Amino acid sequence: MSVYLSIAPPDGFTRWEDADWDRWLREHPWEVAERVCSRGDWAIFLYQLRQHADRGRKLIEPLLEQLVNERPLSTEQAADLKTALVAARDELAKKPASLLEDTARASHFASPDDVQSMIAGTRSRVGREPTIAEVWSQVLDQVDKVLENAAKERRGVYFGNV
Repeated sequence: MSVYLSIAPPDGFTRWEDADWDRWLREHPWEVAERVCSRGDWAIFLYQLRQHADRGRKLIEPLLEQLVNERPLSTEQAADLKTALVAARDELAKKPASLLEDTARASHFASPDDVQSMIAGTRSRVGREPTIAEVWSQVLDQVDKVLENAAKERRGVYFGNV
C-alpha cells in the first residue's frame, strides 16, 4: 500500500452531504493525488523525523495522529505541516545519514538492512555520504509540492489510497 496526498476541498468537507459533493464536483475538477511513498516508508519517515529533528518534532507533534492515521488536514494544519517540514529538513540537512543506522540498531522500528539500503541508494544518487534530509528528499519534495499547491488554493490536504 502507498500513501497518497492531495489538495482537499474547502475545510469542513468531511461533514458534507451528497448534494454538497455533487455541487463541488460539478464546479471543480478533482485534484490528482500524488504518491508520497509506501505506507511502511511513511511510518519510518515520521519516526526518524521525530528522532533526529528536535524543532521539527515539536512542530509536527500536534499533527502526528492525523499524519500516522492519514486523516485530512485543514488549511491551517497544512500550513503548520509545511512549517514543520521546512524546519525538519533544515535540521536533517546537518546530520549524517549514518545516524539512521545507529537508530535502526537501537530500535526495532526499521530494519538495519532497509536503512542501509536507503542510505546506499542515496549515496549513489548524490555521489557522497548523504545527510538524513537527502535520504528523505523525495518524500519531503512530494509532500512539499502538495502543500505548496494547497497554500495557493487556500485549502487543506487529505490522504487517499488509490
